[in-house]
Amino acid sequence: MRLRTLIALAALCACGISCAEKGRETPVVTVIREWSPSVVNISTERVVLLQQHPNWKQNGSFFDDFYKDYFRNTVSAMKLKGVGSGVVVSRDGLIVTNAHVVNMASKVYVVLSDGATYEAALAAINPPNDLALVKIKPAKPLKPIRLAKDVMIGETVVSIGNPLGLENSVSAGIVSGLDRKITQTGTGKAVFSGLIQTDASINIGSSGGALLNLDGQLVGINLAVVQSAQSLGFAISYDRIRVILDDYADYMARHKAPEAAPPAD
Repeated sequence: MRLRTLIALAALCACGISCAEKGRETPVVTVIREWSPSVVNISTERVVLLQQHPNWKQNGSFFDDFYKDYFRNTVSAMKLKGVGSGVVVSRDGLIVTNAHVVNMASKVYVVLSDGATYEAALAAINPPNDLALVKIKPAKPLKPIRLAKDVMIGETVVSIGNPLGLENSVSAGIVSGLDRKITQTGTGKAVFSGLIQTDASINIGSSGGALLNLDGQLVGINLAVVQSAQSLGFAISYDRIRVILDDYADYMARHKAPEAAPPAD
């Protein structure tokens, strides 16, 4: 009888632990665990050439003019580094990110969740929508994130970035608004339109990261956060992402190398 009691108590304890773990396993936790590896780190290098000439100042403008005319080609180089995030959208290494993350970069590197680093090539860029595609040649197939087909105001979303490599930066919130625009200070001119607004924090370096719904689908690409407005975040909508992906697929289909003709008998 005592043995049966001990077995029953052990079973109840095991059930309690299992139930507690299931209670903590929220849909947000599931999305983060399942899809964080598909959000990658992107680092860039850009070389800026600087023209220099001596400045004699109080010693005479004549010398300033002389050196400007004859030594203006004296050049030095400065290397600038940038960082951002990207989202895997194909098994063979196509990654979507923000155009401003990779624009004018002389080199682009992608760091996967397992630490593997690849140099990437710019595959497509759409500055008006701040979207770009980069391509790597991974050693093994990657896990792509599927595009969402719609988005609802009030639904829970998860923001995932990878600003440092190896470790993701995550937050959760809701979709606060649709078809938002960011305007230029002073002129009121729309810089970006058709954006998704969210209260999920978009951390520094998470530009180009993923905004996911609870089905693990890509609702948007993280764009910006307005610190002065209670951390309002914005993301580029899935429909804009679909356009650049479709355009890239059409381009690749048109420029696909013809198959070699079979050898003659």
